[in-house]
Amino acid sequence: MHNFLLEEGVAHEIIHLPALATTAHRAADQLGVAVSDIVKSLVFATENGPVVALVPGDRTANLPRLRAALGCRRLALAGPAEVLDVTGYRPGAVPPCGLALDLPMVADPACFAPEVVYCGGGTTTTMLRIRGEDLRTVLGARVAAIADAPQNGSAAPAAQG
Repeated sequence: MHNFLLEEGVAHEIIHLPALATTAHRAADQLGVAVSDIVKSLVFATENGPVVALVPGDRTANLPRLRAALGCRRLALAGPAEVLDVTGYRPGAVPPCGLALDLPMVADPACFAPEVVYCGGGTTTTMLRIRGEDLRTVLGARVAAIADAPQNGSAAPAAQG
């Protein structure tokens, strides 16, 4: 991921966290940022193969909308072994770019709203810091409203993010 962004000439920073951050809430707490500034990279299995969905840390993927955006009938969160196999990263650490395979990707537009966002950094103790607009540009992902509304005060599951 770091080398990919360097090759693309995209300014970014890898931040080392003081403790494990396997959820968006834990990462936000350690970074001192809003959970909505975290971007979760979720891997799903479909009848057409694996895909990545990006959603803000304070939201969950809306499966019917995600199915519609991907044009698939079957959709299930990928298991840990499949996540590692297709991305090269463990669940909870998956970055949005520089994956082992070139996977189809769809992103909720709210992922790019903050000036700066924080994504999985390859390990559960690192995060990628990047401008929201730079992330949108470098990913070239399909953008569609695939996330539910923010959950006020409740912990949104981070899944693999």
